Amino acid sequence: MRFKLIYLILLSFISTFTLICPQTALSAQNRNPNLDTKWKLYSLDKTSQEQTGLKTNILAGLILEPKNGWYTYSHNPGKLGQPTTLTATLTPDNTILPVIYLPGKLKDDPFNKGQKVAIYSEPTPILVPVPPSLESFTLKTKLSLLMCSDTACQPFKTDLDFFGMAVSPKNLPQASLQPWWPKFVKTRNGAKTIKISLKNIASKEEAKNADKTAKSQPQKNASPEQELETGRLNSVFSFSSLTPRSFTPGLEVTDLTTAILFGLLAGFLLNFMPCVLPVISLKLSTLLAGAGHENEEEQKRGFREHNIFFALGILLYFGILSGILGMTGMAWGQIFQKPPVVIGLTGIVFALSLSLFGLFNLPIVDLKLGSENSGPRRQALFTGVLATLLATPCSGPFLGGVLGWAMVQPHYIISSVFLSVGAGMALPYILMAVFPGLATKFPKPGAWTIWIERAAGFFLAGTCIYLFSILPEDMYIPTMIFLWFTAVGAWMWGISAGADKKAVMHLLRVSALAICISAGIWAATPQERAAHWIGFEQEDFTARLGREAMLVEFTADWCPSCKVLEQTVLTPVNLNRWQETYGLTFIKVDLTAPDKTADEFLRALGSRSIPLAAIFKPGQTASSPTVIRDIYTTGQMEEALKQTLK
Repeated sequence: MRFKLIYLILLSFISTFTLICPQTALSAQNRNPNLDTKWKLYSLDKTSQEQTGLKTNILAGLILEPKNGWYTYSHNPGKLGQPTTLTATLTPDNTILPVIYLPGKLKDDPFNKGQKVAIYSEPTPILVPVPPSLESFTLKTKLSLLMCSDTACQPFKTDLDFFGMAVSPKNLPQASLQPWWPKFVKTRNGAKTIKISLKNIASKEEAKNADKTAKSQPQKNASPEQELETGRLNSVFSFSSLTPRSFTPGLEVTDLTTAILFGLLAGFLLNFMPCVLPVISLKLSTLLAGAGHENEEEQKRGFREHNIFFALGILLYFGILSGILGMTGMAWGQIFQKPPVVIGLTGIVFALSLSLFGLFNLPIVDLKLGSENSGPRRQALFTGVLATLLATPCSGPFLGGVLGWAMVQPHYIISSVFLSVGAGMALPYILMAVFPGLATKFPKPGAWTIWIERAAGFFLAGTCIYLFSILPEDMYIPTMIFLWFTAVGAWMWGISAGADKKAVMHLLRVSALAICISAGIWAATPQERAAHWIGFEQEDFTARLGREAMLVEFTADWCPSCKVLEQTVLTPVNLNRWQETYGLTFIKVDLTAPDKTADEFLRALGSRSIPLAAIFKPGQTASSPTVIRDIYTTGQMEEALKQTLK
């Protein structure tokens, strides 16, 4: 029994670490599911250098590619919005390189009606001129931006380093042939010539340092007003220059003893926070443990044992969490910023709510009050872990000052503070274990406990709504599908208990687990970026006609066949491949609501029904598109593209 318990604890630690840190080995670009970044090098010929005023023949570009309907503000977004900024340093000399930003596209600000902001919603490069004398170099860059959808914004900062080896301008793609080149030339019009070389940069840095030294000395001939103005204009802001003052200095945490005392108090108060309501059944299971026994000694023994292991579960959770945060440098609550963790936790809470409505019995944590189950110690231990996990979001108001000081301390201090918080939260259960006679004061489980279980089930279902609100909008539908499969898996697990043969029972349970795990992995995996669809506008379409290869899709929300095609043929994989092969522009004509112009366009293509797709080739024959009606396959679309655009 002891070996099994140790094995389960070790397994829970590994599972928790895997869930919380699924991407620690991945590059910085993969830390945000709504943004892709990649480095590219371009060459500048003499003509391009004259056009842009850049005296270098190598241009590095960090391509920002928002996806899933999100966007980021440009470097000059206007009066509102947080600018996208990039700092680039050339190593090993630590010389700062200039950074050039393209203008953003104007958009109605969803957070301030009537206002316009400049955004990057399509692949956009941030350009860094590189000294041409270097064949191998390393760029160390820091990217800071604000990712937004129409309903939410998320700040994002990361380091994106680039190592170039044996770089030869003649082997690089020409910058002047890139789609962003016209905007870049327009940005550089009237700008000062920038000569990029190590000598040039070094001289600038020396001049800058000399200038700082001169400014640090008092000017004898300058008036106080001039000195003030000069300091205002030439001072460089640094976060290290901030000297904050606490409004309540007496409550600030400055040493380990104070942090432990505050941690004990904060942990104790967590038991009474409003968000522990979803785990009311877990608390009641502790209070009513042992009440079902007829013998008084057995009641006390069961009550004491349950409370001890429940408290151990709390301490285990805080111990694991302190190790994870100490090793990864993550902030408190940052685990809820990772969609896979939130999706997994949502599935667990949803399964718990289904168990309380009697659909099935959980194999590890049975929340039904007074239910007989095997392994009461294991049940109590994992119930304590789960109760603490669900109560974590409520800890912010009490732990802010404690963790703000502790998280910048050595690992042993972080662990001490977290264990003190766990001890504070476990204190009521430790006291009940010390006084097991309390077991005789609680009523025995009966018909009334069914109503408590159902109420707790509704609380847990409500917790799922809260967890949903944390997720990015583009993950709502995958998470709902995951929960649907979780319900199917729970039902299969429930009916397995009545199976006549053990083989059938095991088959049903393995299948149920496989369904839930597969659906969870699918929901938590970021969807592949689809090619950008452009909404149909007659003027825009007319301007593109004859100049670009276009695939026009007619669709509507009320058209099931259209949705089938979007899931089977017009998939992200196919669209990306066709775009790369044929350079297609994708235009979507939405007929969900009445649109006279769109209807006229559909009739002009010889149809009055959808689905319908039309392929327009560039050139003089653009007015004779290839039309594909009704349901079609991937092979048919590929053949039509090949024949039309060959």
